[in-house]
Amino acid sequence: MITIYISNRNVIFIFFIIFLYLFNNINPYLFVYGDVQQKLNKVQNCKDSELVNEIVANIKEYNQPTKDNEFFTFTADVLGDNNYVKESKQSNDLMNFHHIKKYDMSGKLIDSWGIKGIKKGEFLHPHGIASDSKGNIYVSDAILCNIQKFDQNGNFLLKFGKMGDGEGEFFQPEDIAIDKKDNIFVVDYVTGHVQKFDQNGTFISMWGSKGTKTGQFMKPWGIGVDSHGNIYVGDQENPVIQKFDNNGKFITKWGSYGSKPGEFVHIHDVSLDSKDNVYVTDGRENSRVEKFDNNGKFLGMWGSKGGQNGQFIEDHGIAIDNSGDVYVIDTRNVRIQKFSNDGDFLSKWGILGCKDDQFLIPHDITIDPKGYLYVSDSGNVHFRANYVCN
Repeated sequence: MITIYISNRNVIFIFFIIFLYLFNNINPYLFVYGDVQQKLNKVQNCKDSELVNEIVANIKEYNQPTKDNEFFTFTADVLGDNNYVKESKQSNDLMNFHHIKKYDMSGKLIDSWGIKGIKKGEFLHPHGIASDSKGNIYVSDAILCNIQKFDQNGNFLLKFGKMGDGEGEFFQPEDIAIDKKDNIFVVDYVTGHVQKFDQNGTFISMWGSKGTKTGQFMKPWGIGVDSHGNIYVGDQENPVIQKFDNNGKFITKWGSYGSKPGEFVHIHDVSLDSKDNVYVTDGRENSRVEKFDNNGKFLGMWGSKGGQNGQFIEDHGIAIDNSGDVYVIDTRNVRIQKFSNDGDFLSKWGILGCKDDQFLIPHDITIDPKGYLYVSDSGNVHFRANYVCN
C-alpha cells in the first residue's frame, strides 16, 4: 500500500510518481527506506544548514519503507555518516559495471574502471570528468560529494571533498574544469558555489551564491576554462553563461531563456576549443549545441531533438580535441557523436548495455593531452538500468 502526502503538488506529478513506483517498484529519489531523519541528523559539519533541513523535509514528505531499497538505504547512510561509510549493505546490481570508460578518437575502447561503491576508486553517481596537463583524470561524485583523481590508466591517486556547504565541501558537485596550471574548478548544483583547488585537492578559493544577480547562480551545471584561465559557468535555471577571471572576478555574461540563436532552455556543459571559442550543450527542448566567441558573440549552432545523426535527446557533456573536432554526449540516445567545429556530423558510437564498450547513462567527456577520450557513466542512478542489466 502506498501513502502519498500531497502538499500543493501538481496532480500530474503525483501520478508520475505512482507510475514509477508501480513500474519499477521504487523511485530512488523520492522513496527512501528507514528513518532518514535519524540518519541525516548525524551530519556533523552542516547539521544546522538550511540546505540539510530542506533535504530532510523533501525526503520525509515522500518517505516510504520498501523491502528492496537497499541501495538508497545505503545512500541515506552515506549522507548520515558525512560521506564515509564503514558498514553498509549494497545491492548487487551493476557490481561489475565500470563507470569510467577510455576510448581513442575513433571510438575504440581502451580501458575502463570504477565499480559501484564507496571505497577508493568506486562511485555512486560519477558525473563531471576532466583531465589535467599530465593526463590525470578527475571525477566528481554527486552523491558521495567528492572528487577523485586517477592516473590515465585508472589507478587511484587521491580524493577530496565531503558533504557540506563550506570551503572544500559539496552538496552536489557536477562539472569540473582544469586550467593550464592544473588548478581545479568545481561547480555545485545545490549550493551555487564555484570552488577552486590545486592539483592535490587543497582548497584555494570559492565564489558564487544562490540567486540571479551577477556572480550568482541558481543551478550551475557546466564549467569551462579558456587558455588565459578565465572561467565560464552555465546555469540551468537562470539560463546564462557567466565569465570570470581565474580568481572569480566577474567579466561578462550572455544568454537568456528561449530557442532563438544565443538563447538557452537547459544548459548542461560548457567547453572551449584551442581558439577559446565557447561551446554550450543545451539539452531537452532545444537539444542542440551553440558556439560563441569568448565574449559571447554567437557564431553558430547545430542539432535538434531526435535520434538521427546530428540530433540529440538530452545532450550533456562536450569536449573539443586539438584539431577542433567536437565530441558530444547524447545521453538518452546512449551514444557519443563526433562533429567538425562547424557542426558537420562525422561519426558516432555507443549502444545501451552493461558491457565495458556500452553505456547506461553517459554524462560527461574529457580529452587528455595524448588525445584519449574519457567518459563518465552514472549507471544505475537512473532507473532504466534495472531493465538492462538484471
